[in-house]
Amino acid sequence: MKTLSGALLGALLMAGAGSAAAQQLTPSPTLDAIKARGHLECGVHLGLPGFSFANDKGEWSGLDVDYCRALAAAVLGDATKVKFTPTSVQQRWPVLQSGQVDVLSRNTTITFSRNASLGVDFQGINFYEGQTFIVRTAAGAKEPKDLDGATVCVAAGSTEEKNAADWFRERNMKVTIVNFQKNDDAITAYDSGRCDAYTAGVGALAGQRIKLKAPNDNLIMTQLISKDPQGPVTRYGDERFQAVVRWVLNGMITAEELGVTSANVDEMKTKSQSAEVRRLLGVDGGFGAMLGLPDDWMYKAIKQVGNYGESYERTVGQGSPLKLARGYNQLWNKGGLLFSPSFQ
Repeated sequence: MKTLSGALLGALLMAGAGSAAAQQLTPSPTLDAIKARGHLECGVHLGLPGFSFANDKGEWSGLDVDYCRALAAAVLGDATKVKFTPTSVQQRWPVLQSGQVDVLSRNTTITFSRNASLGVDFQGINFYEGQTFIVRTAAGAKEPKDLDGATVCVAAGSTEEKNAADWFRERNMKVTIVNFQKNDDAITAYDSGRCDAYTAGVGALAGQRIKLKAPNDNLIMTQLISKDPQGPVTRYGDERFQAVVRWVLNGMITAEELGVTSANVDEMKTKSQSAEVRRLLGVDGGFGAMLGLPDDWMYKAIKQVGNYGESYERTVGQGSPLKLARGYNQLWNKGGLLFSPSFQ
């Protein structure tokens, strides 16, 4: 068998490397547009405490908002360079599909039909959600099975509307489902006594409960009727931008797993001997260049926004009014489901 000469082998390897580099740097219209305008356009919820909520000064905060800021820091080097567009359940898809926003970060459930028929791609899971109900404590209902004959408020066009209808029908329970165009309208109707219950994900219910006239008079049921993983959404096409969106989320999760925080990221960058930490923070590997970004893209995101755990605790966790336990959203090596592929 003949062997390749050193010169020929070198030429082939160089050609392969060039081809790989060209493939990695396929033009990204979305990234080009973001850099040209100087800010990221991010679609968020109309106003859900803990996830995406604007105060009376117009300042946005929440788990989904933090992700957008991390993405802006990775792409533009500045977490403040992001504009938030509030979207309703019905508006979110056309707003994303039309290009009005670059990414949707809006407690949106990943489903087969949405991925297959709406021309959108989900780029990972940033919150493991599950649907249940909120009821008035005085009513005595403790589990979903206690709602036979009840009236339930829900946002029209949401996965919660379909999940609830399926769950009650499959159990031959008679429930009247009343839908509203906006989540806020549905929770307001429940608070006024028009409905016996309101249904949404546990995280969403925790955020909505603090808006009620008497939050402590209302119980969030613990039994779930569905699993509803949620995460950032992009349009079909532009695979390089999709990779950026996906790996910024992965980077925030990986940073928590590796113990990299906004407080110690400078020290970790200069002193850590961990190969993965060094790749994550842009010291080695040239990972940013593979995406067409500076190599310190994740360093900037972590420095300015923090890792996933930091974001979770201040927005929906124990450092927030919602005080949600990590639960399924704990890291995989601590009993949860949160997991990222490796930076290698």
